[in-house]
Amino acid sequence: MRTILVILLVTIGSPSFSQSVASEIDNQIWIPFTKAWESNDGAAYNAIHAEDVWRINPGRLLVGAEYKKRNAERMKGQEKNSIIEFSFETRTSNGNNAYEVGYYRITRSQDGQQFVGRFHVAMKKIDGVWKITQDWDTDEINGEKLTPESLNNREFTHFQ
Repeated sequence: MRTILVILLVTIGSPSFSQSVASEIDNQIWIPFTKAWESNDGAAYNAIHAEDVWRINPGRLLVGAEYKKRNAERMKGQEKNSIIEFSFETRTSNGNNAYEVGYYRITRSQDGQQFVGRFHVAMKKIDGVWKITQDWDTDEINGEKLTPESLNNREFTHFQ
């Protein structure tokens, strides 16, 4: 009986990531992210981020309007002719907050060259809609450079 009680308490108290939350986040974050990134649509890309979003790269932190201005300037609407795909390692949510860790793979159409990295993304449901509140990525883990070959065993999804 004690074992059952412990299992119930752990299960009830643990963050979960139901299929409905996953689907909601995929539809509100990852599908629009993919479309905006692949079409270089800065306005659409910025729309999936919270107003006070943090964007972290090694050695740099951009916050809110500064990050969104950079996106608008960098994304001018021309096709990138590449696709971005994602592979999730961890997806967790407590209802109105979510945190995802995984890998991305970018493949250039013209020559097939691939670029990969690891990401950590925090999201919050704001006025009923999921928004990215923190986005961090790197192309290294513990000082080791990630390569397309190092991620060959991962399954990637292209959100459309």
